[in-house]
Amino acid sequence: YQPGHHFAYSISQGMFFILGALGWMTVLLGAILIINTITALMTQQTRQIGIMKATGGGVLQLLGMYVVLILCFGLAALLISVPLANKAAKSIGDGMAAYLNFYPATYSGYPSTLMEEAIVSLAVPLLAAMRPLYNSVRITVREALNDYGIGGDARPNDKAVSRSALWIPRPMRLSLRNAFRRKARLALTLFTLGLAGAIFISVYNLWASFDKVIHDIEGYFLADINVSFGHSCRLDKVSAMAESVPGVKSVEGWLEYPGTLIRDEDQAGTQIVFVAPPSNSTLIDPIITAGRWLQPGDENAVVIGNHLLNMFPDLKVGDWLTITFDDKETKWHIVGMYTITGNVNPPLLYANYEYLSRLIGQPGQVYSLRVITSQHDALTQKRVNDQMQALFAERGVQVSNMQLSADFIESQTSQTNIFVYFMLVMAGLIAIVGGLGLMGTMSINVLERTREIGVMRAIGASNWDIQSIVIVEGMVIGLISWVVSILLSIPITAVLTTGVGLAILTAPMPAVYGLTGVLVGLLGILCIGTVASALPAHRASSLTVRDTLEYLAAFRKNWNADIEADLLKRCQ
Repeated sequence: YQPGHHFAYSISQGMFFILGALGWMTVLLGAILIINTITALMTQQTRQIGIMKATGGGVLQLLGMYVVLILCFGLAALLISVPLANKAAKSIGDGMAAYLNFYPATYSGYPSTLMEEAIVSLAVPLLAAMRPLYNSVRITVREALNDYGIGGDARPNDKAVSRSALWIPRPMRLSLRNAFRRKARLALTLFTLGLAGAIFISVYNLWASFDKVIHDIEGYFLADINVSFGHSCRLDKVSAMAESVPGVKSVEGWLEYPGTLIRDEDQAGTQIVFVAPPSNSTLIDPIITAGRWLQPGDENAVVIGNHLLNMFPDLKVGDWLTITFDDKETKWHIVGMYTITGNVNPPLLYANYEYLSRLIGQPGQVYSLRVITSQHDALTQKRVNDQMQALFAERGVQVSNMQLSADFIESQTSQTNIFVYFMLVMAGLIAIVGGLGLMGTMSINVLERTREIGVMRAIGASNWDIQSIVIVEGMVIGLISWVVSILLSIPITAVLTTGVGLAILTAPMPAVYGLTGVLVGLLGILCIGTVASALPAHRASSLTVRDTLEYLAAFRKNWNADIEADLLKRCQ
């Protein structure tokens, strides 16, 4: 707890940081999408640019015209996004406030947010489009006249392709060759789809990391029902009462006792809590990072955790601790170190019940019971818990708290799932941006291969032949990006687990690299590749021989006629 801050301040700040990082990644992918879109637009308008330059249009004039066009689109996007963002922020903010139990101030937007929206809507598209715009408007009239696709650059007898893939059908080989024709464009598309897939896989890995953390925490609370009395009770009495309830399989008595760790005589001590299970306990499975766990017969042995190490990082196995309780100074030997993720305050030190109970003068007394039921399902735990609580109340035994293992797991997973769902939504948006980028790339490729499509039409290619070539090309790009996304997900997962763990759980989470995210990513890539290639494939199959070959011939003839007429007018 931090004075002046809500109890969930650090958690919410960590979540906002991660969501903000994903948001700016979406902006980056959006910039790549703009590059592909502008490239497609300029490829489609090469004829118009050539005509305008032939009639006296300058580079700056043409560049300014397209800059104004981009700024107009950006301004329209800004006018749409601001009210939508404000509405979404208010709805999500009110929902989070209700979940975290506080009343938010009236939301009216923030200047800093408006500035960021303006940058994203106006500056980012302009910066992303400048290079393809400049490369297109500086083209010469001669280059514009001779630019009607990439047929001249095609290498149908490519030896590398033909020798290494004789067993691949010819349409498939054509798709593979087309995919690698424009390497710079392919690299941008692979980066877009690869980063989108990597984030999606990393979010699934983060989900698996949360599950592992919860499973590790369960190792310290293996009982089905934890009964805390808040005061000392006779073990034989309360254990007999608990065992008399139908459905109770076994019972263990534990001891919790506070103390003060003295590290410097001139400074105030540090509050700690002893947790003392029986030396033969089967209801704890700690994660030991150094040394060993407690053994029967250990008397002044103690196992310390990562939270105490965060306060005193110089502690190590073999050191001795001075701990006082009940105005008594005792010495403890560190035999091991454990780790547990989460906020634990004060730090917990584990010792044997038999020794600690004698040391504090309460042998045979316990402060809590750990109960195992015959059936471990939630219904059995609930039934046994209600009967046990009624029995303790009837016998006059005061109980401060009773917690079910099923309720503990549900509460933990429900909180982490909310965080993961937020990130999955962001990952889904990024995946959509990646799909749009692939669609733009495929559209450009179809535009550039207009003459090739006409030739294939002339020699008898059907609609399905044309569509399959385009769709397979998109699938090839998608599969390559899937491999790239797997590699990129490794460092992204490490960053997410470390950052989220420190923000929410005060310690880095273990990175879990599962197959679920990889398989879901593969399925998503295949779906995105198919959908993103479907529209360009349909456009390609709708082109006829007359629409391609005759258009290209007329295209050059009319273009030359326009230029000759303009030159004749100038000479006169």
